[in-house]
Amino acid sequence: MNAYAFLLFRNSDQLIPGIQAVSQLPAVAAWHAVDGHFHLVLTLREANDGLRDELTALPGVADLQYCPVDREMVRDFVPDPARCHAWLTMEVDAAKSDELERMIPAITALSFGALAFGACGCVAALSGETFEEIDAAIDAHLRPLDGVLRVKREWIIDLTQL
Repeated sequence: MNAYAFLLFRNSDQLIPGIQAVSQLPAVAAWHAVDGHFHLVLTLREANDGLRDELTALPGVADLQYCPVDREMVRDFVPDPARCHAWLTMEVDAAKSDELERMIPAITALSFGALAFGACGCVAALSGETFEEIDAAIDAHLRPLDGVLRVKREWIIDLTQL
């Protein structure tokens, strides 16, 4: 199975060297610079303790949220540069997890680029016409679900636009 990793660097100056380092790792399928609780989101081809340790040991990494996937409903997210995108991590009540796995993919008001469940709860990539549209959809359709305890959002940053 694969995994997702959310990396926070001690300071934002370490983002570019971090991107260069993770780009060399064979297990990294894709990376996205983000703004929010973290600096970088990785889509990983595998999930194992050695890879988690390797990511934690990268220069400048202050925090790592490592999310192995048990079930993946939507995969292979590629952001469209004409749209806005966000990565989400959702902490869910374990007793409601099976129900949420049926409910969340059925929400037609959300445009999922990735959707996976595992030990971290739920990881998703959302797309919309505007950042406000994405926030409104999260507030209207995800936060109110019984069993969703916490939602963290990370805006995807297109580094070519800086």
